[in-house]
Amino acid sequence: MTETTRTTVTLSRISMNQVKELVGVFGSTPASVISRIVEHFFDYGRFDDVIDKMKAKRRELFPPDDAIINKRIKNLFKGADKIPFDDFINFLQVDKKLVLENIHIWTEKYDIRIIENLVIKDQE
Repeated sequence: MTETTRTTVTLSRISMNQVKELVGVFGSTPASVISRIVEHFFDYGRFDDVIDKMKAKRRELFPPDDAIINKRIKNLFKGADKIPFDDFINFLQVDKKLVLENIHIWTEKYDIRIIENLVIKDQE
């Protein structure tokens, strides 16, 4: 069985009327219609670019604190000595701008360097 979570949503009267028009066709209740709409948004790939942009905006607005970034960088280089730059950004779950602003600090702090689009851990 799928794990679920409950929430409450507020819709405009127009949107709620559209949901009600789909009851019986797209779901048996207004809640099930809304649930199916949300699932389609996330599951069918048509909106992946929109979702990626929203996630990027969130990472830009709410970056993790330094302790979390510190832990992620240390954990990353426990199992590898180099990683592509884009994968490094994704692993840290931060905005590229934050990485570019801090990479000069991190290179010294974590003994890493960037060569040909790779982040490389210096061997001690």
